[in-house]
Amino acid sequence: MGKTENKWERTNVTNLLRNQQSGTYYARVKVSGKQKWRTLKTSVFSVAKLRLGDVEREMRAQGLAANGEARSTGGDEMGVGHFIGVFRERTKQDASLAPATKERRLTAIKAAVTTWPDLPSRDIRRITPPDCRQWAANALREGTGFIAPNVKTKRKGMSASAFNKTVDALRTVFEIAREQGVIYKNPVAEVAKAPAKRKRLALPSVDQFNALAKSVGEAGSKWSPDCADMVRLLAYSGVRLREATALQWRHVDAARNELTVPGTKSGASYRIIPIFPALNALISEIRGRRGEEDSTAKILRVGGGLGSLESACRAIGVAKLTHHDLRHLFATRCIESGVDIPTVSKWLGHSDGGALAMKTYGHLRQEHSQAQAMKVNFGGAL
Repeated sequence: MGKTENKWERTNVTNLLRNQQSGTYYARVKVSGKQKWRTLKTSVFSVAKLRLGDVEREMRAQGLAANGEARSTGGDEMGVGHFIGVFRERTKQDASLAPATKERRLTAIKAAVTTWPDLPSRDIRRITPPDCRQWAANALREGTGFIAPNVKTKRKGMSASAFNKTVDALRTVFEIAREQGVIYKNPVAEVAKAPAKRKRLALPSVDQFNALAKSVGEAGSKWSPDCADMVRLLAYSGVRLREATALQWRHVDAARNELTVPGTKSGASYRIIPIFPALNALISEIRGRRGEEDSTAKILRVGGGLGSLESACRAIGVAKLTHHDLRHLFATRCIESGVDIPTVSKWLGHSDGGALAMKTYGHLRQEHSQAQAMKVNFGGAL
């Protein structure tokens, strides 16, 4: 580059110089006894000053990695395996996470190690974005090799959902290292997530759902009426299955017409929702059937009823439904009834202000809008 003194103009900022010929500003930093140069890609002094600090930290971090310098606490703490251990311990100790969420995160980091076998032994300072992109391509193509028992369709590679959870876990591991000043940038941040295939919602009409609930209740099992209660409660409230099974009579505030939903997925999922008319009728029916119960008694007496639900779907000739599909049914009925998506999102316990609900149900709003538009009548041609 011919970095002689007559080509470089000093500034009043340490380590910031300007190339006299191009006008571009450069950072000049001494790393491990060697002088390093890096362009700041600007000829504007104020912009160069803002960029200088970040570039200095990055160059020094890269210098440490290149020379293999370890902290006084020992070289092992620079291994990715050390930070994976921190991630696992933090996950286990996080009281705000539901057990199922903890399990998913631990499974995701296990998948990362399975698909990147030498990762734990690698120096975390030497992992680059190209390394991460190469892992991502292999993981999507090859997967972990795990095949669930009795699975009908064997697939090769990772599903988009599993891959994206694994990327999230890896990002968190490297973020721990970045927070501790071991690395400057998170190399996993440049890994693009896989586009998830959205399930096309094939939900029953109001009449079909009523027939479905009746079929579940009349299936002939000892628990059939209780399974029907569960099906209707999920559809009439939009709560998740774990939330529904945690509901107790003390969560029902008849005076305020409100239902407190325990936050079983995360702390943010705790919420208070209105007792909708159909839900109110169901609660009154259950109370009338059982009589007075202790305030801590569970409203639902079953923890699930997927088999009963699937059998009823076959019996009345509708597409197979899951417990979570009943949550979709609730949201769909709300939107078709004219409720705005941010309100529906709040009822569902989303903490993103409606972003997820818009992705999932946004098309319903447009379809409903078009259907309603056909009813507008100006009483004749203009």
